[in-house]
Amino acid sequence: MNATELKAFALFSDLGDGEREELAALLEERGLSIGETLFEQGDEADALVLVVRGRVELASRRSTEKVAVGAGATIGVLALLAVGTRETSVIGADASDLLLLSREKFLRFAEDHPRVAFRIAAAVAAEVAQHARAALAGRDASIG
Repeated sequence: MNATELKAFALFSDLGDGEREELAALLEERGLSIGETLFEQGDEADALVLVVRGRVELASRRSTEKVAVGAGATIGVLALLAVGTRETSVIGADASDLLLLSREKFLRFAEDHPRVAFRIAAAVAAEVAQHARAALAGRDASIG
């Protein structure tokens, strides 16, 4: 993946071309076939996942519903910043191309580029807040 393609992902859209180029060099490419599991709920969350092509399903033991996400989706944004476990399993719904950014590589990048890392962390916080607001709005709607 090149730096221009990273611009499609909200976490990296505000970065400069040079900054995206350096991040692109840290990404691991991964293919996922239909029905193949990338990781299971409860596994260590040690990398951000970017969906470049195809679709993947997110499944949780807490719900019978599966959610499909496609190109442009980010999965596991908090894995860049915090140690924890995966909240969902990710399974290939279509043949998919993914990119993984490990927490370890991101933290090394952050040491050399603290301002860029801060901007990415701010984008992570905004995404998490957006998900929290959506979850609360859904809960509020089901209460009434």
